[in-house]
Amino acid sequence: MTDGRSTVQGWGGPAGTGEPDWAAMADRHQQEVKRRKQLQIVGGVVAATLVVGGITATAVGLSGSDRRDGPSTAAGSGTPATGGPAGSEPVDVGTSAVPSTSAGASASPGAPGSPSAHPSTSPSGARTSAGAPSSAAPADPLTIISSAATDTAPLDPAALFPATATVDGRTWTRLTTATTDPCWKATTGGLGDVLAAHGCRSILRATYTTGSSAVTVGIAVLDTKAQADAVAAGHKGQVQGLVPAGHTSYCTSAGCANTHAAVGRYGYYTVAGTVKPGGTAQEPVATAAQADFAGRARAALLARGRR
Repeated sequence: MTDGRSTVQGWGGPAGTGEPDWAAMADRHQQEVKRRKQLQIVGGVVAATLVVGGITATAVGLSGSDRRDGPSTAAGSGTPATGGPAGSEPVDVGTSAVPSTSAGASASPGAPGSPSAHPSTSPSGARTSAGAPSSAAPADPLTIISSAATDTAPLDPAALFPATATVDGRTWTRLTTATTDPCWKATTGGLGDVLAAHGCRSILRATYTTGSSAVTVGIAVLDTKAQADAVAAGHKGQVQGLVPAGHTSYCTSAGCANTHAAVGRYGYYTVAGTVKPGGTAQEPVATAAQADFAGRARAALLARGRR
């Protein structure tokens, strides 16, 4: 029997005591605590998963935005990389590829990747080293020898006229050389007057012989091309044949074959004859060779402009 009082489940104590069932209440409390801990753990895992997923989605979105918006910027440089596949080094448009500078590092002058390391281009299109002036085209030899101001190499007949020369299969040997000043002393037939009127400085001569045939080559030295051209325009007479002291003179007066021309600030001449006694007569072998000797004199003078 009961006393008519109802009990709440788990609240009433042992039958007939009227006290709470403390054991049952403790058991239910422990189960409630365990259930809350499980919910907290599950909630934490879910929250962490959501955070990681959000970060991943954001990174993917940013990466996609970079690909859509254009070329990436080199780290720390602020300069768009141009040309080449993704991940390749930037290329300076219009020049050869130059490695980019690492992030945060400044390029020293002249180092690869710095502006001063780029080759410069001369107006003619030739590439030159950085900072160096473009090399000018070589001066025209004729221009060099057209003025005493630019034609400053020593004038030595032994240097201008080689020791031997081969013409038409014959070997000609240099017999002697001389430098004569004033110029008229090495001329005849009025050439000295023309040279003196235009400021001739000296005449350099050399004589070549083969057998009894002889050719003397003479070079008149003036200051300018204008003077040399004026002498050529008013030409008359000839240079005298040159022989060493004690030899039979030849071609010291008019009658021998001769040539004359001008190049730069020089007049150049030949006279051809024989060293036999009475040597004013023309000599066929010498006459035929003198044009070759004149060409050699011109070449020797132009060579001065290439030094």
